[in-house]
Amino acid sequence: MKKVLLILLFGIFIFTNAYSQRILVDENFENTGFQSDSLPPNWSKYDLDPWGGPGRDWAVRDSGTGYVGTSVNVFALAHSGHRALTIPWSAGGSSGIADDWVITDSLNIQTGDSLIFWLMFGSRPPLQPYSDSLQIWALYAPVPVATLEKIATLFSFDSNNVWTEFKFDLSIYTGQTIYIAWRYNMDVSINGLWSNVDDVFIGNRSAIGIYQINTNIPDKFALHQNYPNPFNPLTKIRFDLAKNSNVKITVYNNLGQEVKVLVNEYRTAGYYETDFNASYLPSGVYFYRLETQYYTETKKMVVIK
Repeated sequence: MKKVLLILLFGIFIFTNAYSQRILVDENFENTGFQSDSLPPNWSKYDLDPWGGPGRDWAVRDSGTGYVGTSVNVFALAHSGHRALTIPWSAGGSSGIADDWVITDSLNIQTGDSLIFWLMFGSRPPLQPYSDSLQIWALYAPVPVATLEKIATLFSFDSNNVWTEFKFDLSIYTGQTIYIAWRYNMDVSINGLWSNVDDVFIGNRSAIGIYQINTNIPDKFALHQNYPNPFNPLTKIRFDLAKNSNVKITVYNNLGQEVKVLVNEYRTAGYYETDFNASYLPSGVYFYRLETQYYTETKKMVVIK
């Protein structure tokens, strides 16, 4: 009886760890206050250029809201619901350099935590000649001078007039208390559109996922042989990204039928590892395929039960 109870408890433990979430931030901006410059509780913003002000800076806005100093074709857009965190190119006036920060509350990072959010750079036909960018920073205090590391710079060709999900592994900050910042830093005398950020999640959505092994940048793209191989039921798959890219890893059976999508998200350059659990699959030969914007590779693996 004791043995049965132990097995049952162990099974519950495994199930809980495989599917539990750890949530630090889960923000869709729908319940943020209704002032024009409102932000989520304990978030802050800094306007470091002389041209901003209300109507031109970071704020949670209703979808369809226009901006000061822009045309009627420029307005906030939400990914889900009716509100999003947005900023227009007019944050830098018409001929200056915009430098606007919005910063989260403090975050105690643990292994497996990620930053996930949706982004769209606004663009309509009259503005097509212009480009835009948005920086993502890790800070050790909730002020712009407390920069710990720039996580990424996203450009309008990553998300131009199309909502795109971005995901960044925060495991390298494990054990640290940090703040995440979005920085709009553009010379708007040359370029600039507007940025819409929505559905921000920070935490660990699953105990099994994709992990950045280290912060070095490889010289070339690579998909490594899974290990162990053959395996039952768990194996690890490592891959190297020489450039920032959308990444998709798909598992197929020997008939070429899709079995599972392991990864389908944007990742910065680096060395990565992901897990594959084949407990629900029969013995046999399977294939896993890495697809990026710059590189594609397929390898074989064997499940033995």
